[in-house]
Amino acid sequence: MSSGYVFFTGASCALLLLAAAKLAISYRDQPAGRWLLLLLTGVICYLLHPVLPSLGGADVLIDLPTAVIPGTFWLFAHLLCRDSEAFPRWGWALIALDVTTNISVSNLDSHAWPALHEWLYLLKQPLQLALLGAGLVTLLRHYQGDLVASRRRLRAALLIAVGSYMLLVVCAEFLFSYQPIPAGVPTLHAVFASLLAMAACLWLLALSPGALAESLPQAGDTGEAQEQPAAIAPEPLDEMQRQLLQKLQAHMESGGYRHTGLTIRELAEQLHAREHVLRALINRHLGYRNFNAYLNRFRIDEASARLANPEQAHLPVLSIALDIGYRSLSPFNAAFKRRHNQTPTEYRREQLPD
Repeated sequence: MSSGYVFFTGASCALLLLAAAKLAISYRDQPAGRWLLLLLTGVICYLLHPVLPSLGGADVLIDLPTAVIPGTFWLFAHLLCRDSEAFPRWGWALIALDVTTNISVSNLDSHAWPALHEWLYLLKQPLQLALLGAGLVTLLRHYQGDLVASRRRLRAALLIAVGSYMLLVVCAEFLFSYQPIPAGVPTLHAVFASLLAMAACLWLLALSPGALAESLPQAGDTGEAQEQPAAIAPEPLDEMQRQLLQKLQAHMESGGYRHTGLTIRELAEQLHAREHVLRALINRHLGYRNFNAYLNRFRIDEASARLANPEQAHLPVLSIALDIGYRSLSPFNAAFKRRHNQTPTEYRREQLPD
């Protein structure tokens, strides 16, 4: 390895160790913080792997943290965006398959098992891309509905910088497995990783030290608590904001929330308001951190009333869910249970006993 590669790799690892120390001290009690710490550990091992001598059987200590990077990225993205929902079981199975494949490729004797090694290597890249892609899709799907400015910036950084970087690395590894690596590419990679680590540390530790604290869900937070508005002192409103708040409340009380797939951008267009102004109003004045939580307040209120109404006892639960804006029964059941700690069917049975 060239001296330039070793220098910039060392610089990257030093910066990432600084960020990891901050995470271990401040966020070790938060599940998302622990997964992010594991992700940083994996990246450090990945960067150090080419410059470390072979440790024989102990190489697995470097291979394992590296192998879990894609899965850990998806898990962190899930906790960051959908912490009130359980991680899918099939996702765990996919992560386990990816880790097993990675470890096998790294430790299987390619001379003794050439065909098996080739098939495992070909399987490794799609699995990694699938896990990274799942994490990016999770971030992208929930970026629009996030009302907290610092969290939106963090998710944008993860989408643009970290996610894109890891996808590029996986694709480059696959490409250069079948042709020589051009001179200077490893050093360029180390320089880019160093700049990315420096930017992350500068932002999270100096320019915006509260971004992680604001973004990571707290340990012990329940889905029900996250659906409720935060107990904050409302900010004073100027006349324009007061008028927008009145329009918003009138629009929602008249059933504006029933529009299926309603986004905050569409709502801003309906109210003839600027999206960032509406976003700040719902977050800073009404106390909601997520737009879907704000919508669920109105939707579950209506669903609760209709489920308790004897005149609508004949209506299927699915019909009510579709009427109030849900695309399917599953998200409605989840939101309803977070509010009432029981399913819609159980709630109706309790409210309308035979």
